[in-house]
Amino acid sequence: MLGNKIDYTLRESPRARRVILRVGVNGLEVVVPRRFGRRRLPEIIEAHRDWIEKELQRIQESPAVVAPHSINLLSISNTWEVDYQSLASSNDRFSVKEDAAKGILPDRLLVKGDVDDVPGVSLVLIEWLHGKAHAHLVPWLKEISQEVAIPFQKATVRGQATRWASCSQSGNISLNRSLLFLPARLVRHVFLHELCHIREANHAPGFWKHLSRFEPEFKGFESEVKKADGYVPDWVSLR
Repeated sequence: MLGNKIDYTLRESPRARRVILRVGVNGLEVVVPRRFGRRRLPEIIEAHRDWIEKELQRIQESPAVVAPHSINLLSISNTWEVDYQSLASSNDRFSVKEDAAKGILPDRLLVKGDVDDVPGVSLVLIEWLHGKAHAHLVPWLKEISQEVAIPFQKATVRGQATRWASCSQSGNISLNRSLLFLPARLVRHVFLHELCHIREANHAPGFWKHLSRFEPEFKGFESEVKKADGYVPDWVSLR
């Protein structure tokens, strides 16, 4: 017997290879590949009902997240003060403008739009963060790659939920934009870890031996990276 209907929003993605269920502050979002048979969705959602309801309950009981008034990008020693201007009637829902300071004053961001919509503010700031990550993390990875003489094929920036980075069998490296919030020493370690995966695909003893050549204290860094979620502010996890 089916339970109460679960409301959701539907989004078609040309990049999706399977159905993806995402639960956030705006409820359940279902992402489907192009030409997916949508008549199958009720069955899929019902099969994951327990998980969906638990996630919705968890978010409902979580402390309210507020829009940030400062953004500290530890990895590049860059802090931005965030100002807000309410433009609820604006045709453009949100915009972000940078005002890079000269001298000792902090850099500033001006967010315009419906600033009471915290999830909306979060999304536009995540887009801004994504651009910063691509501008800083990809060139940084290239520098480390040249330093240790391990080339990679291509680097991309994403918003992974559970990984700081990943390396494909073809030598492509995907970086989490939230690395910007981590101390530089941990970001460097993540880069070295993924570059070593180009030489050793798994975590067999040979991989750790390879990594130790570049990072003798890798065990301590590995332990720190596993606990590094605390550096990432709550608003970044909003969807």
